[in-house]
Amino acid sequence: MNHPIVDQIERTGFPEYMREIEGDTPVEDMFGDEIMSNDIYFIMKDGSIVLEQNLSEYAVQFMDAIEKQAEA
Repeated sequence: MNHPIVDQIERTGFPEYMREIEGDTPVEDMFGDEIMSNDIYFIMKDGSIVLEQNLSEYAVQFMDAIEKQAEA
């Protein structure tokens, strides 16, 4: 017996949380930035849409990440 996610991947090629949202590209991400043609965006497990350039902001605000910069 397979895990439900394995069954979903075998049926569709993707886990359920990675499915297309309404089949169209969203207009903007959760930070209000417009999604343009060829932009890379991510669909989070909760359905939130985040542009690639906003991933660090998402990590800090919603995943309790701490942003650091390496010293030279």
